[in-house]
Amino acid sequence: MQGFAKDSSGQPVAGAAVSVIAENGAGLVFGVSDAKGFFDCKFESSQGKASIKVAALGYFPVTVPIKPATTGAYQITLRQRPTELAAVTVKSGKKVSLASDTLKYPVSAFKDKNDRVIGDLIRRLPGIQMDDKGAISYNGKPITHVYIDGNNILDGRYRIATEHVPVDAVTQIQVIERDQPIKALNGFVVANNTSLNLQLTESAKATIVNNAIAGAGNESYVGELSNLIFKKKVLSINALKANNTGKNLLAENEELGVSFDNNGAALKKSQSYLSMGSETAPALIDEKYYLKNNDNSINAHALFKLKQDLSLRVNITGLALKRKYGTDISTSYFFPGADTISYDEKQDNTYQLQQWQIGAQLEKNSQGSYLKSATKLNIPQWDRTGATIQNGRQLKQQQPTGNISLSNETTIIKALGIRHIFQYASILQYYTSNENLIVWPGVHKEIINDSADYIKLHQQAGTANTYIDQSATFKTKLRHWVFSFSTGLSYHRNRLQTTLYKTDSTSTETAAGALFKNDITFNTLMVYGKLAAIYSFKSGAFTLETTPGYYQIDYTLPANTIEKKYFLLNPMAQFKTKTGRYGEVTVRYAQQAILGQVNDIYTGSILENYRSFNANAMPLPQTAINSYSFSYQYRQPLKILFCYANLSYNNTRQNYIKAYTLDSGITRSIAMDFNNIANGYTLNSGVSKYIFGMATTVSVNGSAGWQKGNNYYNNAIWAYNAYNASLSLSAEKKLFQKATFSVTGEKRLFINEQGGGHYTREQTRTSLTRMNAKWRHQLNDRFSYNTSYQLVAYHQSGWRPVNSHFLDAEIRYDLPKQKSYFEFHCTNLLNQQLYTQISTTAGLVSTTAVPLRERTLLLQYVFTF
Repeated sequence: MQGFAKDSSGQPVAGAAVSVIAENGAGLVFGVSDAKGFFDCKFESSQGKASIKVAALGYFPVTVPIKPATTGAYQITLRQRPTELAAVTVKSGKKVSLASDTLKYPVSAFKDKNDRVIGDLIRRLPGIQMDDKGAISYNGKPITHVYIDGNNILDGRYRIATEHVPVDAVTQIQVIERDQPIKALNGFVVANNTSLNLQLTESAKATIVNNAIAGAGNESYVGELSNLIFKKKVLSINALKANNTGKNLLAENEELGVSFDNNGAALKKSQSYLSMGSETAPALIDEKYYLKNNDNSINAHALFKLKQDLSLRVNITGLALKRKYGTDISTSYFFPGADTISYDEKQDNTYQLQQWQIGAQLEKNSQGSYLKSATKLNIPQWDRTGATIQNGRQLKQQQPTGNISLSNETTIIKALGIRHIFQYASILQYYTSNENLIVWPGVHKEIINDSADYIKLHQQAGTANTYIDQSATFKTKLRHWVFSFSTGLSYHRNRLQTTLYKTDSTSTETAAGALFKNDITFNTLMVYGKLAAIYSFKSGAFTLETTPGYYQIDYTLPANTIEKKYFLLNPMAQFKTKTGRYGEVTVRYAQQAILGQVNDIYTGSILENYRSFNANAMPLPQTAINSYSFSYQYRQPLKILFCYANLSYNNTRQNYIKAYTLDSGITRSIAMDFNNIANGYTLNSGVSKYIFGMATTVSVNGSAGWQKGNNYYNNAIWAYNAYNASLSLSAEKKLFQKATFSVTGEKRLFINEQGGGHYTREQTRTSLTRMNAKWRHQLNDRFSYNTSYQLVAYHQSGWRPVNSHFLDAEIRYDLPKQKSYFEFHCTNLLNQQLYTQISTTAGLVSTTAVPLRERTLLLQYVFTF
């Protein structure tokens, strides 16, 4: 059954909800009209009397009886109902509207003249938060995708879009609260994802946009060239970038959202076994203050629309990075009734990365069928070198690492009539890693070389992995119910080989011995199923689900071959309902059982870093997690009011505990058999509101948590309680027509308690304060400036408070009658030399001092051509 939806003037109505309803009003088939107003609903006319119902925002709904003898397309004419939009018009001039499950922010209502890319604007929208890494959340829920005009060009790496799409190319930002992009699954699943869509202007669709940045300053440079094509048949984002100003191009390409949902299965990642020691990056200040880098990247991302509902996507990323890190670290372990163990480290490291990521994806997305096949190749090569001083002893280190991953993910969905769906999902992956850690002069001679001096240590760790997952699913509708039945087979083969070599005074390299060697093949075969039932009602849905699985695991240790068999259920129940027009409540319970992998069972000691050995002495680890959560969300576009509250409880049971033996120069850890129970409670909430009388946007977010469990240090088990609380506030006000003042403040408190029973309970308390104030002033049409001030303050109980201050400024001059401007950036004007950060966990306090980049002055020219 096909047709067209149009208005009384004959113009197509896009995005209209189309449904086929039975004589009793029950929905049978659902669809949406496209940009031409066309819809296509698979319906068997022999099922009795039925009608087509078409509804769209701003129009009266229309119901037309289906005539079995009709062979042509139905022509549905909708009559405008203008009064619907008046209920969501904000008199302040900032118009936020809600249409079904899509919230719409017009760019013109929130744009600032100094906004260059769309990410600059998104971070200021009420109800939306963007963290320092570029990850976006809406009303407390993470954003899974960022679409461009409804097209998924980037999958989870959406920061490339927010950092490249010009703000002038976007007319509207849309929040899709229940995003379910697969047309064939409409009516068969409960959508939980939240996504953003950047609706482009007509001018952006008609032209090719080229942007460039060239800049230089005191020992600093930046160069960027980007090309954006948003045509009807081709959409692409291409960029060349280079800088040494602290802008992290690796972070720009990280996965922030969901890249591929393959019936619950996901690609594997290589386990990292080796490092060069404590590599703590500052958590609360921008990377531009401390990242001493030379970053180069190339990005080419293109989506080709081959025909209706069929597209080909190609993603290519190349990175060449060099970073220098310097840190001074003081670490202290506090044990009730025992001596404090402390050590000091000074590190000066250089990291270099050469990486290529290449992907191609074919996708067909229609009402009756769906095909998605994605092939990816990822080749990162790290080379880390450094010098370390630990407790006065000088060391040199080198850590070359090479990885490779080749994979294919495929999903096929086929509608079988109007009530049934068949789905096939496949993952094929092969990935390897080759890690090396070289330390000289030789360390830990009493452990490695019978207390005799030697030249160096060389720890090698290599893995080779094969992963296969195949599943089939059948879904069927029965009135208000949707039932789902799945079966699948998963196989994972992981081979781990590690050897520790030592080089003696004659430059002869030999193995350190059998105690430092592993050669394990770890095989996991799983036969699993999935049973799910979804009951949908007018305001929500109730879901019951279980994923029973039979696991067969075998691996070989030096003493014997071990086989394990498990049967796990992993049940889940979720209830979701709307409360009125603007609120939603979700209650969820889930049980998850996790089995250990090869990294949990190797018995030969591995030199994880120059001062830490690790091994295991226990059966295969098992972790059982019972989680309970309650969430409430409310958004009122008319009042520009957003609020949320999430409460969760997790009970974790494990059959092992990590036991640490510490002294001032070495840490040895081993996994031991132990009935380990941990509990965690978390509350997150937030409110975002535009105050009309003050023309001010105010956001308040808070969180509180409590975790309790056990630690094992130096042959003793210590119970711990960890508490945390935070409160953040942000406000932005336009003081007069061309000046805006914004301020953000955050207060965090961490309390860690350890001990109890026969020992005195020891407590450490850490508080931090972060405040950022920014002034933006547009003096005239060509000239503007910004200034910002940031304060970060730490206070650890028993230690002196540590405060850090940062001041930045930016001046911009727009050239007349040209699409270009000059910017003069001043970073770290106060020339703060050192940043100190205090980290605490149960029984541990670590102070990290990081040297900062010197005051940077940068003049750059930005132009469009």
